[in-house]
Amino acid sequence: MKRVRWIAIFVALLTLAHPAIEIIIDLGAFASHDNVGMQIAANTGEVQSVRPHSNAVSAGLRTGDRVDFARAGPLMHLWLWDSMFPVGKPFSLPLLRNGQSVDVTIVAKAPPVDTGALTLDVLSLIYGIVVMSLACAAVFARVDSLTMAFYAICIYSTAASSNIAWLQISPPLLTPLAAFESSLPVSAAIALVYLCLRFPTGEAIGRWRAVDRWLPAFAVFSFGIYYLHFYQSAYMTGDTASLYLIGSLASVLSSIVGLVAYVVRFSKAQGPELTRMRWVAAAVLTYIVILTLFFIDENINHPGTPWISWLFGFNPAPFAFAYALIKGRIVDIRIAGGRAVIYALVTSIPVGLLAFADWLFSRKLEDARLATVFEVGIALGFSFWLRAIHRRIDRLAERVFFASRHRAFQRIHQLTQALPFTEKIATIGSLLTEETATAMRFSSAALFRVEDTAYVRRMATGWDGAAEMLDEDDAIVLFTRSAHHGIHLSEIPASKAALPGGDRKPMYALPVVVGRRVIAVVLYGGHIDGEAIDAEEEHLLTAMAHAAATAYEHLHAVEREQENAMLRAQLAALMPASAQ
Repeated sequence: MKRVRWIAIFVALLTLAHPAIEIIIDLGAFASHDNVGMQIAANTGEVQSVRPHSNAVSAGLRTGDRVDFARAGPLMHLWLWDSMFPVGKPFSLPLLRNGQSVDVTIVAKAPPVDTGALTLDVLSLIYGIVVMSLACAAVFARVDSLTMAFYAICIYSTAASSNIAWLQISPPLLTPLAAFESSLPVSAAIALVYLCLRFPTGEAIGRWRAVDRWLPAFAVFSFGIYYLHFYQSAYMTGDTASLYLIGSLASVLSSIVGLVAYVVRFSKAQGPELTRMRWVAAAVLTYIVILTLFFIDENINHPGTPWISWLFGFNPAPFAFAYALIKGRIVDIRIAGGRAVIYALVTSIPVGLLAFADWLFSRKLEDARLATVFEVGIALGFSFWLRAIHRRIDRLAERVFFASRHRAFQRIHQLTQALPFTEKIATIGSLLTEETATAMRFSSAALFRVEDTAYVRRMATGWDGAAEMLDEDDAIVLFTRSAHHGIHLSEIPASKAALPGGDRKPMYALPVVVGRRVIAVVLYGGHIDGEAIDAEEEHLLTAMAHAAATAYEHLHAVEREQENAMLRAQLAALMPASAQ
């Protein structure tokens, strides 16, 4: 799990680099082929046009020249497709001119700053930080198929308008790696279908299981179409619009299939599951409408319509997904949110150090080998340091962001440690109900102990006028006895007993098990502020139930010893009389 979370942080930083790179480009660090004043066909390498009085003319480039791929290497095809020239740095371009080898060195000048594009990319970066913080928080709270699918959708939403950012600035030798990250739209479309098929239980149902089984094959098809379009654009002649249209249709149609599957499941949902699914339905519909508009616009208009591009770049669907995951108790964002903030702050340290190193060696020392050693040392040193302080970060997050929660957990730990040393059975009941409810801010708590054929209420808080007894066949008793662990009452049939209502309604049942016998059941209401009991709290309560079972077993043993001693004393008192 820890490895998955570290990878999630790393990928999130790479994703946030997309809008950051676009800002660097907007500020004039790179120049496009058009800024340099030329047009070169990526597939053939032919110089199709050269603009008068441009950098290309100054370098000696002519219309009709052809890139010499024998010397430049086949990866130059990818570079010519959508990469940019670094401003102020010589870039050598090997050419063939009338059958003769010619080398042209182009030094690009900074293009004028486009304030509109710069504003868009700054907002995209801010939007991306918020979205990826939600994605990482979800993964930190819970690692499963649903949160990972949500994470994939957030990645795409962050890099939607700049998914080729790395390709734009990469040198020719690294273009294959940069091209790989541009397939984010395909992965997001698949993640959306996966989420629609499996939310909220994590499993597909009914006939939709067949669609779920075919999803990997569809993923292979989608990636195949995408990379075929990519390859044709860079290496082959001919129009690539048909392949892009097929890929667009595949993404839209698969999203619609996901929506239909979700609507069918939503129509059959009941109770808590229905509440969980409402906001995801809104998120899926929003996502598909925006995706459809974008692909229609991309295939019809060149360039695309600005307001559709803005809508696509700032898709609100991730926020609806996040709200659904939190509202449906799939994840509790409170647990991970603080950690995500702290990790974001900590991981900004190496970014700053590497930026400083780049500035120092490029502007002052100009020693490339020493710069590489220095930057590798920074990366390695930071990785070991971050691993060493991992637990401290978790503790700091709990104390800074969740001080009251941290104190409550500490109090429960103390109660758990004290329980085995109690000398009175009534004290066990008080610790399990009143003390626990006060520490955890539960709205109600009640302890039912087994007596003959029923469970009788022996200690409670917030149960005025409610049930005094639970029958052995009551749903609460039956399910806790069969499960031998805590259960949420919303997941079992309703109890026939008169339970408290409103804010004090019991939400969680915790059995106290001695051997294989459930000797007591504790019922807890939700938090006073309306929050449900989360997984970490369930773990604490389970540990406390084990300690209570030890205490009960100890006191019962003491009682038996006292009874045996009394019987022996009585027997000893009767022995002389019988002897007479």
